[in-house]
Amino acid sequence: MVQIDRLSKLLRNTPVNAFAGWAMVVLLSLLGIINLMNGRLTWFALIVLVICIIIAPALLLRKFSVMPSWYFVVLAIIPILGSTTAYYFFLTAIPVYFSVATIALLLAAEISWFTSVRMHYKFAIVLVVVTTLAMSGLWHLLQWSLDINLGTTFLLDGRSSDEINAHVMYRFIYATLTGIAAGLFFGWYFRNVGPDMGIELPPRGSLRTPEYTISRPPAPIRRLLGISDRKQKIATRVMQTGLFILLLMAVFLKDIPTAVNAVAGLAVTFVPAFIKLKYNIALDPGLTLWVTLAIFLDALGTFAFYDNVARWDNITHALSASVVAAAGYVLIRAIDIYTDEIYIPPKVLFLFIMLFVLATGVVWEILEFLTDEMAAELGYKAILAQHGIHDTMIDLVFNLLGAILVATWGTAYLSDISYRLADKFGERAAKKNK
Repeated sequence: MVQIDRLSKLLRNTPVNAFAGWAMVVLLSLLGIINLMNGRLTWFALIVLVICIIIAPALLLRKFSVMPSWYFVVLAIIPILGSTTAYYFFLTAIPVYFSVATIALLLAAEISWFTSVRMHYKFAIVLVVVTTLAMSGLWHLLQWSLDINLGTTFLLDGRSSDEINAHVMYRFIYATLTGIAAGLFFGWYFRNVGPDMGIELPPRGSLRTPEYTISRPPAPIRRLLGISDRKQKIATRVMQTGLFILLLMAVFLKDIPTAVNAVAGLAVTFVPAFIKLKYNIALDPGLTLWVTLAIFLDALGTFAFYDNVARWDNITHALSASVVAAAGYVLIRAIDIYTDEIYIPPKVLFLFIMLFVLATGVVWEILEFLTDEMAAELGYKAILAQHGIHDTMIDLVFNLLGAILVATWGTAYLSDISYRLADKFGERAAKKNK
C-alpha cells in the first residue's frame, strides 16, 4: 500500500540527493568526534540526535537512497558547523532557531510516517512553530536551573538580573520570529514544490480514535470540589462582581495596570457564556469557575498581592497555565476527533500540551517585557511587570506545573467538551458544503 501525503515531499530518492545527504552525515560524524574530544558533550549529543533523524528514513525503509531533501539537512546542521568551526559568525540566535524548526519538522514527519501518530502537513507546521518557542524556553530554563543548582555560568555570569533577563527576552523574540518565518517557509514549500517521489511508506490500517472520555468529571474530582453546580455558578458571579468593583477602584485611584487587567479579565470570564450563545456548547460550571478563579487571582495580584504576598505570582501562573493547557487540550483533541488525517495518542498528547504551554509562556514573557519597555518609555507604571531573570524562570516552572496537572487528568475532565466541539466542526463543514 502506497501512502502519499504532503509530508512525503520532505524525502527524495535520487542519486544526487542521496550522495549529498550521506556526505553531510559523514561530515557530522567528524564534527561529533571533534566535539567529543573537546569535552563539548551537549553538542556531541545534539549531533548524534541530528544524524539519527537524517538517516532514519533510509534505515526504516531499508533503502539507502531515500534521504531528506539536502537543503533541509543543510538548514538543520548550519549551527553545528558554525559552533564547531566559526561560532563568532553567528551574531544572533536566528540560525540556531531555524535549525531547531527544521529538526522539529523532520522529526514530526518521521513520527507521522513510522508510528501510530498521524499528522496533516498544516498541523505539523503549527507544531514546528510551537516547538521552536518551547525549546527556547526549555533551553534557558535548563541553563538557569544548572546555574542555580550546580554553580555553572550559562546565564548567571555576573551581570545583573535585569540585564540577563533582557538578553533572554531578546532570545525569546528571535525564537518567535524565526519560528513564524520557518512556518511560512515550510508552508510555501509544501504548496509549491513538485510532486513527491512516490516513496512507499509503511502501510497502516484504519485507526479509530479511542473513546477515552466520560461525560462528567471523575468522581474523585467531584468529591474534591464538594460543592454543587449552583454554588459553583454563584462563586463565579461573585468573582465577576469582584472584578467589576476592582475596575471601579482602579479607575478611581488611576491605577492603569489594575484597570487593564480587570477589563481584560472580565472579558475572558464571559467567554464561556459567549461560546454557549454562539456555538451552543455549555461548559461545565466547574470549568467556568476554574477560568474565573485564575483571572480573579491575577487581577488581585496586580492590585496589591504580587508585591505583598509571597508566592502569589507563582499560584496565578500555575492556574493560568492550567487554563491555557486545558484550552490547548480541548482544541487539539477536537481536531483529532474531527479529522481522520490527524491522530494523536493520549501519551503523545501529553507531550504536545507541555510544548503548547511552554510556547505560550514564552510569548507571555515577551509581552510582559515589551509592555514594560513601552511603559518605561512613556513614563507610566508597568502593566505586566517583570522582576529579573529569576522571576521569569520561576514563572516558566510554575507554567509547567499547571500544564502537568491538566495533562495528567485532562483526558477524563475535558474530553467531553472536545467531542462537542468536534461535532460543531462537522456541522459547520456540512453547512459550508451545502
